Amino acid sequence: VGGATAAKGSSSSDKKKTPRSSSGGGSRASRFGAVLLAVAGNARRGLVTVAKRALTLTTVSVARRVRKVRKTPKHLLLLRASVGSARSLRGAAIHCVAQAFVGCLLPRVLTLTRVAATLAVVSPVLHRVSSSCGLGRLASAALTPALELILPVAPDALEDVAQRLAPAFAFLCTAAEAYARSLVRFVAVRAVLRRIAPRKTRRVEYAVRVAPIVAAYAVKKSVLARKTKWEAARRDAAWERQHKWGAAQMKDVIADFGGFYRKVGQIAGTAKQMMPEPYLECFSQTMDNNPPLPFRCIKRIVERSLGAPLSEHFSEFDPVSIAAASIAQVHNATLKSNGKKVVVKVRTADPRTMLGDVRSMLHTTLTLKRLGLDNGMDFPTIFRAYLEVIESEFDFTAEAAKIGEFAALFERHGLSDRILVPEVVEELSTADVMVMRRVWGTKLLSVLNRARSKKKHPVCPPLVAARHANGGVVGIGWDGVFDTMFKAWGVMLLRHGHFHSDPHPGNFMLAKDGRLAILDWGQTQVAPEAYRLHLCRLVLAMVSEDYPAVAQEVRLHSQLRLERPTTEALAALCYAYFDTRPTPLAEVNMMDLSNSPFLQNKITQNSQEGFFTVRSVFLLRGMMATCGVTASMVVAWEEDARAVLKEAGQVVPSRMASRGRRMVSRAWLGLQKTLNVGVG
Repeated sequence: VGGATAAKGSSSSDKKKTPRSSSGGGSRASRFGAVLLAVAGNARRGLVTVAKRALTLTTVSVARRVRKVRKTPKHLLLLRASVGSARSLRGAAIHCVAQAFVGCLLPRVLTLTRVAATLAVVSPVLHRVSSSCGLGRLASAALTPALELILPVAPDALEDVAQRLAPAFAFLCTAAEAYARSLVRFVAVRAVLRRIAPRKTRRVEYAVRVAPIVAAYAVKKSVLARKTKWEAARRDAAWERQHKWGAAQMKDVIADFGGFYRKVGQIAGTAKQMMPEPYLECFSQTMDNNPPLPFRCIKRIVERSLGAPLSEHFSEFDPVSIAAASIAQVHNATLKSNGKKVVVKVRTADPRTMLGDVRSMLHTTLTLKRLGLDNGMDFPTIFRAYLEVIESEFDFTAEAAKIGEFAALFERHGLSDRILVPEVVEELSTADVMVMRRVWGTKLLSVLNRARSKKKHPVCPPLVAARHANGGVVGIGWDGVFDTMFKAWGVMLLRHGHFHSDPHPGNFMLAKDGRLAILDWGQTQVAPEAYRLHLCRLVLAMVSEDYPAVAQEVRLHSQLRLERPTTEALAALCYAYFDTRPTPLAEVNMMDLSNSPFLQNKITQNSQEGFFTVRSVFLLRGMMATCGVTASMVVAWEEDARAVLKEAGQVVPSRMASRGRRMVSRAWLGLQKTLNVGVG
């Protein structure tokens, strides 16, 4: 008002220089600024007043409730608590399932609902604050001139629209308040259940998170089955979109739950020939990026395990981990006694939680099988195999003994010049902590991830290529590195009967001297003698490409069963399962729910004893595909297989007979392919 009066009292020349409209705009702006200052000045006082009132009302309400509870008989209290708990559990379960499905299938709707619920909770507080200190009146006085300046519509028209939308707005407010109450109840119930039964709660939460993903794939499969007129390219594009969405959802599940689910990501992230590209990209990022445990927890575990402060054994201990996986994380350190650089591996996972994760995955695969989403594969057998070996990974004392065992094995068979096994500091190693000499070099996982991001084959370092050239017997570069891997696994599996069963790229390092360092010996598998001899006979039959002999060996001595165990099907499956060379069956996409040959000839029973051999082959084949290597592992294993069978007193075909059989098989199949008849 003062500004307007000053404008009216100005001279005529001032009026010409300052038009009336500008004077009105300036007065409105000054009023708006003054009101904002007043609002800011009164806000603190209003908030304090409302907080005091809320505290008083809460105290009075709690006191009344306590007096009422004291007067109520105990049996009635127990009954009411039981009924209330049942209702809370039911409401929390409904909220959990609904939130999982909406968040997975309609994430934007869930985000808008949460924003509306936040506003519904905050708005009553703001209303009380404004009422207690007059902020509502001041805000109205400030907003009115502001709206006149900004909006082209008259305030009366806005008021009319607001009155018409009032019922819908009231309904949305009620729904938002109901969601807010349900969310608070769900968070409270989940917190209590995580405290009372953490492992069962984790399994339920995982099942709820995965259910929408499985349901979406089931619906997509059903929809595409009805689209009989769609061409293959359009069908593949639909599946590609589904896989991008599914991979992103499963990546979030793995990141949120960690544990054993990261191991599943490790397998899928390296199965380049058998998984869609979106899953490869997402799962390859889950191998070594497990969220690390805080250093205070690591320090407490190490000091409790060693029975002394860190400073007593280590002059330096890096609080930042260099690797964090599903079971343990690793820190760099320096020994106080001799100044040597070491790495300290600390167990961070709970064995019972990991076992629960395996059982959850087992139930998931059983569900996939019932819904026909397993692509004709027997996945439950795979997780039953994991249940047998997972517990052995948690004892670092046993792992230290295995490191010494395999280091001596490689030394005996002349592989120590190409393979490096970390040296354990035994006096500082316990069941929960293992100290090893540090290995300097580059992780193979980092090399492969960089190559995958550039969509190129990685370059093998010259020193590594020279170390693994083996006197020029094998090819230079990655061919030599993978030949070393083949020789190492042939010695461990066929000759020794005890092998490293987790050869994912995060467990390999290219050392500075060119040797291949094999890390993390926690997961190993013992191969019984009967299985080793069966595998040796299978290797010789596969090397000679004697397909009837391959099929017969599987029928007589393997746990693997097909709906129609024909010679062609069994032979093709063996080359996909037990050899690293690329074959049509090895490149089958397990997530292709329309074109997989396993849908026509399902695997009724997988090989539980052979699963970890198959897993090793898949992991090696995935790394080879990234490096552009197409070598055959069974060919590299031929010498070991012959030696083992001779030691066992079994008949071994001569090399000449084996090569002759291979030539005949290739000529016969080539002729059939040319004439387009028979198996060829």
